[in-house]
Amino acid sequence: MEDWELITKQLRGEISEDDKKAFDAWLKADVSHSTLFNEAKATWDSTGIVNKNISINKAKAWQSIQQKIALENEKITSSPKKTSSKVWIYRAAAIFVVALFATWFLIKNNADNELVTISTQNNKQTVVLSDGSTVVLNSNSILTYPKKFNAKERKVTLSGEGFFDVVKNPNQPYIIEHKDFNIKVLGTSFNVLAYESDTQAVVTVVSGKVMFDAKQGNSIALSKDDVGILNKSKKQIEKTINYNLNFLTWKTKKIEFKNTNFKDVCETLKKHFSVNFSVKNPAVFNCKFTGYFENPTLNDVITVLEKTLNLKAEINGKEVFVDGAGC
Repeated sequence: MEDWELITKQLRGEISEDDKKAFDAWLKADVSHSTLFNEAKATWDSTGIVNKNISINKAKAWQSIQQKIALENEKITSSPKKTSSKVWIYRAAAIFVVALFATWFLIKNNADNELVTISTQNNKQTVVLSDGSTVVLNSNSILTYPKKFNAKERKVTLSGEGFFDVVKNPNQPYIIEHKDFNIKVLGTSFNVLAYESDTQAVVTVVSGKVMFDAKQGNSIALSKDDVGILNKSKKQIEKTINYNLNFLTWKTKKIEFKNTNFKDVCETLKKHFSVNFSVKNPAVFNCKFTGYFENPTLNDVITVLEKTLNLKAEINGKEVFVDGAGC
């Protein structure tokens, strides 16, 4: 009986707007419903410790109670004095079913709210949440989320880097929690860069709008192509425009440069391939490079840079040594 679930959601204060409309309609449909709910509320309010070992078939129990009440109502017509006490016994039984279902619902709800933690090492991982939202985690990142979101909000925690594509739901805001900040959204896509070892946390919005809130600091609204940069030590967020074509290279595996200084090229490659650059001639940093790569190897990119910028580069493990006049 769905009414019991609506009653319990109402009693727990976790009822959605759609369910609230259904509950109000049920409440107004019959005066006995109001009486039943008031008695159920009294039972709920007086309930103490729940027995987590209770296992019931709520639909079958409700059907049985309904049948018994119907039989007793027929008897009342012919002999109300004789059977009225039994009707109240069955009414009490009905309220007991509410209490049992409340226990069942609480246990089920606790099971749904079990937290899941995804920890990536040297790999990336895509996570699909219960509301259909997706999170793509970069390497060395941690995401914690409930198996099922509650009716009031969708809250997750993140450490590391992740790209979020959030399903829109105005009645259930999406919150990303971090020890240094919170991000609140309704439905949008954005990237969060927040490794513990970094001095900054960076939020880059691809679509929609988010609220970037520094704990013990300021809050800034970010829209499409905005970047919010949190200085962790100062607890202040600054907003700027996204000029970085490669902020999602870790996810898309696409690298693009448009008349980019070689110094910035090195920074992008350093992050993407986890290498360090040693440049013998500092003047090379002023050279400009334009190019586009899809899922390249480091050797692929270096080969193109050598031919385009008149350089000579040597890859030795995690070090790239660059020499030449350049440009």
